[in-house]
Amino acid sequence: MTRVNIRDLVAPHFWNTFNSKKTHQIDKGGRGSTKTSKDSLKVSVFCEQYNKCSAVIFRKYQNTLRNSVYKEMKRALKRLHLYEGLDYTAYKSPLEIHLNNKNNVYFSGGDDYEKIKGMIDEDTPIKILWFEELTEFDGPDEIDQIIATFTRGNDDWFIVLYSYNPPKNKFNWVNQWAEKMAQRKDCIVTQTDYRSVPQQWLGKIFIEQAEEMKKNDELRYRWIYLGEVIGLEGLIYNPDLVEYVPDDYLEKNNIKILYIDFSIDSGHQTSATTCGAYGYGSDGYWYLLDTYYYSPHEKPNKKAPSELSKDIFNFELVINKKFKAGTDKETIDSAEGALRNQYFKDYGRRLHPVDKGTNKEQLIDYSQDFLAKKKFRVLNNNNNQIFKKENENYMWLKDSVEKGKPIPDKTEKAFLSSEKYYNTYTQDYAYSYADHTQDQFQYWIKDNLQKLGLKQ
Repeated sequence: MTRVNIRDLVAPHFWNTFNSKKTHQIDKGGRGSTKTSKDSLKVSVFCEQYNKCSAVIFRKYQNTLRNSVYKEMKRALKRLHLYEGLDYTAYKSPLEIHLNNKNNVYFSGGDDYEKIKGMIDEDTPIKILWFEELTEFDGPDEIDQIIATFTRGNDDWFIVLYSYNPPKNKFNWVNQWAEKMAQRKDCIVTQTDYRSVPQQWLGKIFIEQAEEMKKNDELRYRWIYLGEVIGLEGLIYNPDLVEYVPDDYLEKNNIKILYIDFSIDSGHQTSATTCGAYGYGSDGYWYLLDTYYYSPHEKPNKKAPSELSKDIFNFELVINKKFKAGTDKETIDSAEGALRNQYFKDYGRRLHPVDKGTNKEQLIDYSQDFLAKKKFRVLNNNNNQIFKKENENYMWLKDSVEKGKPIPDKTEKAFLSSEKYYNTYTQDYAYSYADHTQDQFQYWIKDNLQKLGLKQ
């Protein structure tokens, strides 16, 4: 291996721990702290320098390995002037990297690690485990079971690397586990963030985005970029990040709507069906232009999918005509089949099913990132009052935070006797509210991450 100065490749906050052989090495921190880059370099250096030193790199799910840690390892080897086909051989099925010194790097999902035991060469014992994105795993029992599988046969040293961005919830198992691990003599914990990383490594845009979030939403900045455990209060969104402007704001400020997205959350027997119209303005802001909202709650006669399909089609026609802008995307929850099929049958148009996944916190994180940009405004008209009501009362379910798995409260709550919500598109009153507009807001964001500047 060509001699390389490791200090030129890893951030200063890792210099004192890079060569450590302590058994448990925890790297937690914010976005851009280069934890993954450091760990891939450490695995590469140790496997190249030591005899009989192989490694296994884990993520929770097998199908996430190839485009993450596998690519990161090949990048690290290249930075050390080790080249594929010359200094090592890389395999894709199964994912493995074989160095010329007979040390190997294996890749495994935590959901499938039993299979890898039979692939490992007994002549090159496993000396390093690396758990990337530790928060994906289910708990310490799962981690301990994997570690126990690979520690056998090591008498001198054995290293387990853990890298993750701390969950915001202090009750999450990872945060509680890390506190306990920090008390052990065989463990080192490194808390890092982007501020001590050379700026040229991160780029101008990264720094600007961090500073923008710091200015607009300091609490979220401390979690995302500094890796602090900020805790979870009851309220999910910071209402101050949503700007409400008069209904005639666009006209008075000569702002043109360039195109419009529609996003639908379809309800059932008791929950509301809502469609939000989101327009991109010539001033660079996104606007909630108008809202369709139909609630069947406490109503004896409920609208069928055919009626909802007609309502939403007409709603979109009115919005397109009113703002003189075309439709860019129509989004709907992927789990909703009845309305989607009805809409195609009636109008030959396919609503785009967004894959909302199983992690509600991730959907909420995306929408919080979007709001932190402070590029979202709501026209303060009558129909949009339901969005305002549900946004300002969007709460975590009581006790779910303390249990480590926050869940939004989806309970239908009655409007106060002094409140009334009437939707002009349904020509009907709603007597309760929950989280329906917030769901379709999240679906819209998830379906347009790149367009909204949330994904490169």
